[in-house]
Amino acid sequence: DQNQDFNQLLVAIDGVRNGFTVKKTQRGRDQIYMEEFVIEVPPGSLLLFPSENSIGIEDVNFSVKNLIVLDGTWPKATKMYKENPWLKLLPHLKLDIDKLSLYGEVRRQPKAGCLSSIESIVYALKAIGGEDLEGLDCLLDVFESMVVDQRRCKDERLKFESEIRSM
Repeated sequence: DQNQDFNQLLVAIDGVRNGFTVKKTQRGRDQIYMEEFVIEVPPGSLLLFPSENSIGIEDVNFSVKNLIVLDGTWPKATKMYKENPWLKLLPHLKLDIDKLSLYGEVRRQPKAGCLSSIESIVYALKAIGGEDLEGLDCLLDVFESMVVDQRRCKDERLKFESEIRSM
């Protein structure tokens, strides 16, 4: 089983924080392997993804240079995570935030702390620290404006559908 071999490899790897290269190949019809993609994962990379081994921001004991985010719905992000076992090599960060998502006006939010990708990125970057943190609030302002527009469009569509049904 390839996953078993990979999980054993995880135990033996040291120095992941020094960076690594991911190469994905695929066997073609002629049985020749072709390179599908190569990803350089630089030192100081951190995956924003809640897992059994994820840590809170207070437990990050290295300088974070790269934040890797799986953007999509929870089911899609989980599928990406499972299909890319190299992601298990990275330290995993979880956010312990009890905020309601701005996106909750448009999409159902299962519980507090289930944030959109952009909200998660902003809060993670603020927690990690660094320069120009004020600019991050601008991202949330733009996102909130988008949510207001989506809500308006949804309301207009529902009103139109209601008028059509009443004819």
